[in-house]
Amino acid sequence: MKQTFFILTIFLASFGVYSQTAVNFTCNDCAGVNHDLFTELDAGDVDVLCWVMPCSSCIPATLTTYNVVQSFALSYPGRVHIYIVDDYANTSCTSLSSWCNTNGFTNSTKFSNASIKISDYGTYGMPKIVVTGNYTHHVYYNANNNVNATTLSTAITTALQDFSVGIAEPLSAEPGAVKSFPNPVTNQVSLTFSLEKAGKVSVSVVNYLAQPALKTEKYEFNPGEQTITVNTSEFENGIYFVRLLTESGIKSTKFVVSH
Repeated sequence: MKQTFFILTIFLASFGVYSQTAVNFTCNDCAGVNHDLFTELDAGDVDVLCWVMPCSSCIPATLTTYNVVQSFALSYPGRVHIYIVDDYANTSCTSLSSWCNTNGFTNSTKFSNASIKISDYGTYGMPKIVVTGNYTHHVYYNANNNVNATTLSTAITTALQDFSVGIAEPLSAEPGAVKSFPNPVTNQVSLTFSLEKAGKVSVSVVNYLAQPALKTEKYEFNPGEQTITVNTSEFENGIYFVRLLTESGIKSTKFVVSH
């Protein structure tokens, strides 16, 4: 029955809408340690949920996900976690742990608990990978059956930096608030935005470690569309986050430098 449902949902995988906000759970993992998802995200952690049957076809994408999470171990120690979850909590913790250890997912947290529902995140897929982070409890990534390592890594990085720079809403949740062009950037980026009324604007740019990339600049503008040019010729390659503090609120965006 489980296999039949799996085949059917692969066919339907391109349909359906998933929540952009994580759903909380409070339960013990297979080692008996209690977890509260929202408490962990509020503390700055990024939790990567990976549902498995477990099955042989789950292994490649789960391994990719596991390796991406492990790549953050040195730069963000203790903050990025992979939670390997049995899809319907009908596999024992003993069997799930054995499957994980056999296939190289040794440094992972295992769950077989119905409190963590795959149905909270849209269509079924094996494996199903969801990235949750920030105190907004945002879903930064949601994939079925396969995983793109680059996209997954970017999603985790964005979740970490949204928290580090104190962005109340994920950058992706405010499309068009600030336009960056070109993107990726080589030596110069133009930041375009609109002001409803005249006022002062403070511009700060940080790198992926939330370190200032340049001195905070202050401007004064009239109402209407405005453009600020930032020299990026001395920036190292990587992701950068922009925050414009205006008299009416905060506008945010990000860009990638690639020389």
